[in-house]
Amino acid sequence: MKTGRRYFLSNFAVILAGARTLWAAGQQQRMPPPLPSQFPDASRGSDRSRDEIPPPPIADPKVQLKESQKNLRRDADHLLQLANELKEEAYKTEQTDVLSLSLSHRAEEVEKLAKKIKDLVRAA
Repeated sequence: MKTGRRYFLSNFAVILAGARTLWAAGQQQRMPPPLPSQFPDASRGSDRSRDEIPPPPIADPKVQLKESQKNLRRDADHLLQLANELKEEAYKTEQTDVLSLSLSHRAEEVEKLAKKIKDLVRAA
């Protein structure tokens, strides 16, 4: 009987070691290939100056601020609507030991939207 246990435990250890090795190989991060602009190819004429490449256009901060404000107001209105719906549903449910599942989902929606608004305000 001990031979069976030993055989089982040794096989189990080998399987675990193999699975761990396979799992570690799958978890390795693969490096993305380098961009051509980072390492210019010698055959393509690496003597180009950096002035030939136009800089990316700079976005106007006032336009970004207006867009952010518009999104913030829209999200705040939606948050108010969701909170009112949650309040109405909470008043409609009878007092029991267990709350309804839809009430829980609405509360999660309100929480997610409030977190999104908070992050927008912090970014601005």
